[in-house]
Amino acid sequence: MKVSFSLSVKALRWLLLSQLFIVAPLVLQLPIWLTILAFALIVWRFQLSRGLWYYPGRWLKVLVAVAVTAGLAATFRSFAMDAMVSLLVAGFVLKLTELRTRSDACLLSYLGYFVIGTQLLYTSGIIGAFYALVCVLLVSVTVMVNHAGGGNATVALRSLRTITIMLMQATPFMLVLFFVVPRVGSLWTVPLNNAAGTTGVSSSMSPGDFSSLMESSDVAFRATFEDEIPEPRQLYWRALVLDHFDGRTWTQSNPQDVKARGYVRWRDWQSQIEVSDKRYDYEILLEPTDENWLYALAAPTEFSRDVWMSRGMTLYQKNLVSQRQQYTVSSYPSYTVQAEGISDYLQRSSLQLPRNFNPYTRQLAKSWMAEAGSPEALIQRFLTFIENRFHYTLQPSVLGKHSIDEFLTDTRAGFCEHFAGSFVFFMRAAGIPARVVVGYQGGKVNPVQGYLTVRQLDAHAWAEVWLEAKGWVRVDPTFAVAPERIDRGVEFSLGNAGSQLLGDAWSRRFYVLANLRDRLDAFNYRWHIWVMNYDGEQQKAFMQRIFGDSAPWRIVVWVSGIFALIIAVLMLPGVWRKSRNRQPLIHRLYLRMCRYLSALGYQRHVGEGARDFALRVSRDNHELGALVLEASDLFERHVYQNQPISIPRLRLLVHKIKARRLLSPFR
Repeated sequence: MKVSFSLSVKALRWLLLSQLFIVAPLVLQLPIWLTILAFALIVWRFQLSRGLWYYPGRWLKVLVAVAVTAGLAATFRSFAMDAMVSLLVAGFVLKLTELRTRSDACLLSYLGYFVIGTQLLYTSGIIGAFYALVCVLLVSVTVMVNHAGGGNATVALRSLRTITIMLMQATPFMLVLFFVVPRVGSLWTVPLNNAAGTTGVSSSMSPGDFSSLMESSDVAFRATFEDEIPEPRQLYWRALVLDHFDGRTWTQSNPQDVKARGYVRWRDWQSQIEVSDKRYDYEILLEPTDENWLYALAAPTEFSRDVWMSRGMTLYQKNLVSQRQQYTVSSYPSYTVQAEGISDYLQRSSLQLPRNFNPYTRQLAKSWMAEAGSPEALIQRFLTFIENRFHYTLQPSVLGKHSIDEFLTDTRAGFCEHFAGSFVFFMRAAGIPARVVVGYQGGKVNPVQGYLTVRQLDAHAWAEVWLEAKGWVRVDPTFAVAPERIDRGVEFSLGNAGSQLLGDAWSRRFYVLANLRDRLDAFNYRWHIWVMNYDGEQQKAFMQRIFGDSAPWRIVVWVSGIFALIIAVLMLPGVWRKSRNRQPLIHRLYLRMCRYLSALGYQRHVGEGARDFALRVSRDNHELGALVLEASDLFERHVYQNQPISIPRLRLLVHKIKARRLLSPFR
C-alpha cells in the first residue's frame, strides 16, 4: 500500500477554519480590500474542495500577487508595522491558490502560528490572549489531522485532547520562565501606526470637539489610589494648557507646547508651587494615545522617572504613548501656582486675542470690569450671568465668525468647550490673564476592584485665571450652568434625551450588562497590572520576596530544582502506567516497528502473522521489505522457537525503519 500525499478534505476544512479564526481579529487593522480578498480566497478554496470551482491558472496567480504587492505599496508607502502585518497576512491567504498537498498544508499551518502572534500586537487584554490560545489550538489540531491524513471526527477529537494535554503540561514551565527569566523588553512594545484609530483629548479645541467625544465610552485611563478617592469636585485630570486663540480654535503657544519637549520643561517648578492640605498618591494605567502628554490631578509634585512638567503643569515624556503605560503620581488638590507673579511673556500670551473678532464681547467685558472694580467680582458676575440663562447640551448650534458673541447673546446653549472658551475670551478682553485647560473630569469607581475608570465621555475643558497674590486659580464655568456634571457625572447633566447620545447609554438601560462590563474591566485591569506590566523592577522585587538577597547561583539552583520537580511530576503518571503494563523488550521493539510501518502506510491487519505482514510489505517495497523480513524472523525465532537472538541487531533494524519514516518525502 502506497502512502497518499494528497491533502484530505477533512484536513483542508480544519485549515480553512483556522485561517478564518486567525484573520478575523485583524480585519480592523488590514486594508479593507485585503480583508475582502482574504475571506474571498477562503470561500473559493472551500468551494474548490466541493468540486464546484477550479484552480487559477499560472498567469492569473502572478497577476493577483503583483496586484496585492502594488496595493500594499500604495496603501502604506512605508515599511511600518501595519504594512509588515498586512504583507504577512497576504502571503498567508494567497498560499491557498497553490494548496494541493499535505506538505503545503503543513507549511501554511506553521505560518499561521506567526500570524497569531500579530494579533497580540493590537490587543493585550485577557480576551485577546484567550482568543489567540484558541487559534493556537485550532492550528495545532489542523497539523495533527493533516499528519494523520484526514480521518473522521474521532481523529480530530483525539488530536484536540493531545494538544490540550501538551499545553497543560507546558503551563508550569511557562510560569517559571515568566517569573524568573530576565525582562529585556518584548515584541508587544513595538510602536504601531494606529494614531488614526485613537480618540481622546487633542492639542486643540474648537466648538463641537468635546461633544463628539461624548459618543465614545472607550477607556482613557484607570487610576488606583493608595487611600480614599478624592471628592468629585477635585477630580480634574489635567492634560494641556491652550492659550492661543485664532477666532475659532484654541491651541498651545510655544511656551506651552509639550511636543517641543525640552523647551517647555519647567525646571524650577518646586519654587513656584506651594501645596497644603492632603496629599493623594495614585497609579495611572494609561491607554495608548500616540501623544506624549500624561494625565494627573493638580498640583503634581512627585511623578515617575523620565516624566517632566511643563510651565502649564502638564506632565509629559519623550516618547509617545503607543502602548498601555503605567506611572505613579502624587498630587495636592490645594495649591497655589506662581502667586508672586508671572513673566511679561506669559502675561502677553495669556491676554492674546485675535483682531476683528467678537466686538460685542470685547465691549461688554470692558464695561463690566469698570463696574465690578476687581477681577474676583467680574468672575462672579459672569458666572451668575450664565447660571440661569444658559443651557448645557450635546447638540449646540453651529456658530459663525463671531462665535463668542453669538454664544453669549443668541444661542446660549453649548458644551464645556463653549463655556470655557467664552469665559477665557471674556476675561482676557477685561484685561485678566486667563487660559483654557483641557483634560478629563470625574470618573466612575469600579465596584469590583475599587479603582477609578475615566472614559472618553469624561473629557472636559475648564479655565484658569491669574489673580494677584493667588496665582493661577481654576474656574469651571460649566459648573455654574450644570453643577451635576461635576458632582455626579456627564450622564446626569443632560436629561434623558441628551444622555442617550452618550457612548455608554446601554449601560444605564441594562444593569446586568453594565455589571458584566465592570467585572470584565476589573479582570482586564488585573491582567495588565500583574502580567502585561511585569517588568524588570517588578521581577526584581518578586525575586527578593521569594529568595531574599541570595547569590545568583543559588537562584539558578532553585530554578533548576523547580524544573526537575515539574518534569518528575509530569513523568510520574506515564512511568507508573508503563510499569504496570510493561511488555518484554522483544515485543516492544516489534510493536515499535509496526508503528513506524503504519506511519509509512503499511498497517498490520488484525490477526495477520508477522511473516505474512513482512511478505506483504516486501511485495510493495523490496528494500524496506528486506528489513522487515529480517526483523520479523528474529521476532518469530525468539517468541515461537525460544531461540536466543541478537537484540542489538533487532534494535538496528527497527532504527533503520524509523529512519526511512523520518526521511520519507512528505509531499
